[in-house]
Amino acid sequence: MQCADVKVPLDYKKPGGKAITVAMAKLPAKGGKPIGSLFINPGGPGSSGIAVLSYVDRAFSKDVMDKYDIIGFDPRGVGSSTPVDCFDDREMAKMFDSDYDVSTVAGRRAQKAQAKKITEGCKKHSGELLAHVGTESAARDMDVLRGLVGDEKLNYLGFSYGTSLGGMYADLFPKKVGRMVLDSAVDTGMRDSRRAYEQELGFEHAFERYAQHCVNTGSCPLGSSVDAAKKKMRALLDQAFKKPFPTSNPNRKLTRSLLTGEVGQYLYVDASWPDLDEKLGKLVKENDGSAFEESGSDSAPTASSNGAEALIAINCADYVLDPQSEYAKYSERLKREAPVFGGSGVETKDRYICAELPHHPKSNPGPYRAKGSAPIVVIGVRHDPATLYSWTRTFAGALDNSVLLTWEGDGHTAYGRAGSCIQGPVDKYLLTGEVPKDGLVCPVEQKQGQNARQGVSDRKASVKDGVFAGKPRPFVR
Repeated sequence: MQCADVKVPLDYKKPGGKAITVAMAKLPAKGGKPIGSLFINPGGPGSSGIAVLSYVDRAFSKDVMDKYDIIGFDPRGVGSSTPVDCFDDREMAKMFDSDYDVSTVAGRRAQKAQAKKITEGCKKHSGELLAHVGTESAARDMDVLRGLVGDEKLNYLGFSYGTSLGGMYADLFPKKVGRMVLDSAVDTGMRDSRRAYEQELGFEHAFERYAQHCVNTGSCPLGSSVDAAKKKMRALLDQAFKKPFPTSNPNRKLTRSLLTGEVGQYLYVDASWPDLDEKLGKLVKENDGSAFEESGSDSAPTASSNGAEALIAINCADYVLDPQSEYAKYSERLKREAPVFGGSGVETKDRYICAELPHHPKSNPGPYRAKGSAPIVVIGVRHDPATLYSWTRTFAGALDNSVLLTWEGDGHTAYGRAGSCIQGPVDKYLLTGEVPKDGLVCPVEQKQGQNARQGVSDRKASVKDGVFAGKPRPFVR
């Protein structure tokens, strides 16, 4: 890779003022004669576009890698760019592992106190940056990067949150849109509390799909029916809340919060479902949470990067907070409608943090129109837990010039996982500019619980088989 640090304005309204750094890296075209640059964003917000270059060949075809210089970058606030910093990894891990009984006054007070502690750290270490890490500023950074690599138009492939970043760019610079693919879109125009509610429903539906797979194996540790599996999973979560499961790490037990996040992580990629079967089996049969605690060190957003801090800060800079009463209303609905993932109500840890910050946006970043842009290809996954298929349809429908491709699969994001029906027309579009047919619907080419590219379940790499799917909940607020 070839790497560079780019100086951009902290505040684009004051371009001659203080500068910050955006880090970028280029994987040169393997064919030696690139047709241009292809920018990528793996999502989050808070995921590193530079880090993902190290395994980008697991999603991209040889032809795409031969013909494009692939550009990864860490958006402002993330990783190797000028980062958001709130607390050390141990304190952030404590935040994500902690459980609170938010049905009680004491529980709500404790959660708010922890949130205030986090925000004091954010303001102390990154106070000036916090107001300027929103998606609009990141999109303006991306236009600077586009100019620096010498491209007249932006060729871009964005996943999950990366669809919001791409949509914002297209909205700001519609005439500079080149070949743009947005996979698993976020409905940025939706109210924050409603988005949190719908995402919990998405994970509930995805868990039901996983439970059916588990039952079909004939040896599901959660029971012999989907209803039994849901009840058992809820019981395990309740047990983890009352008395966290022991693990091999004496300093970290398996709390309800940690278990919820870990099970949710495995719903992002159906190739990982056999691995989840195994870990739940150990938890049920041996009362041992070690397998989840050990994998949590790899999948959680807290360990060795600032992903958790960046995720919260960027969302706080982007979205209007609803009154607490709105979250409470949806929490009551979730207890009835999503007993596994919504049994504890809408997660409000992030909301409490945002409320304590001094800067609050006056409107959400979308919906994006991109009036006058070149055609934009939008992809949706029918059973996506994190960015619901309905969100993708809304996102595509709002754009002035888009085509919608649908994969009938499970998990989060399609490109690189869905097989040739999606990969073929998208690659052809990237390589030649030929726009795929609007309304294309692609069937699943592999059974649930199999890796679409390898044809078998890869136990060790299964969660990363999605390549751009590896951000645990909360994914978007």
